[in-house]
Amino acid sequence: MKLREQKKLGILFLVLGAALILVGLLTDVSEKMNWLSSFGSAIAAVGAVRLLRACRLSRDPEKAADYDASLKDERTAYVANKARALALYICIYVQLAAALAAILIFRQTLVGQVLCGLTCVQSLVYTGCYWYYNRKY
Repeated sequence: MKLREQKKLGILFLVLGAALILVGLLTDVSEKMNWLSSFGSAIAAVGAVRLLRACRLSRDPEKAADYDASLKDERTAYVANKARALALYICIYVQLAAALAAILIFRQTLVGQVLCGLTCVQSLVYTGCYWYYNRKY
């Protein structure tokens, strides 16, 4: 990803995080835990880190060239794809375990059904993408 795109995404995350923080602070304060402001602060922190990294790389052309070369490196792409695949499998199995726990232990059938549906959608999207890329390459 180019530095301009990194800066744009950093600004987007920072603005989105600030908006979520404001919405979280302006909503009903009687709630026990307001998760919107926490989620917004995490997104804003991600945006700030992206902006900081992009600014540091834009100041040093040698580091920026190394960064661009690392993005185009074949080994980096392979490792990133393997990590994404492993993360997908872990998420699928954790979601299934949470769905079973919600249905069987906590008697929350709606939560379990939503988690099962989400797991099915993820599996179908993965299968469709696999078939598409298998034909394409």
